[in-house]
Amino acid sequence: MLISYNSELIRDICFHASTAIEYLGEEAAISLQARHSDIQAASNIFELLVGQVSVDGNLCTLIVPNLLSIVMAPNYPVADDGSLYDWSTVGRVKLMGINDVK
Repeated sequence: MLISYNSELIRDICFHASTAIEYLGEEAAISLQARHSDIQAASNIFELLVGQVSVDGNLCTLIVPNLLSIVMAPNYPVADDGSLYDWSTVGRVKLMGINDVK
């Protein structure tokens, strides 16, 4: 999937280990690096093999229990009719939050 980032801080956490460790701790930062790579390699969220995927409308959360949560939204314009996205077809996501960082 193609990934964009809701804020510069989220992007920095994903690409700079020192920033990730500062905000998430070492264990969660290591897990984030692997999950970030998994998201990039997957065609859709249902191909993510590590963690639990929880869909709530147009938000999806990848949870690694007791360690990490990554909140994503489709990176497409909102439908005029307010309909929900079919997550099995979403190929571009925006990372909205990592743990409590937004």
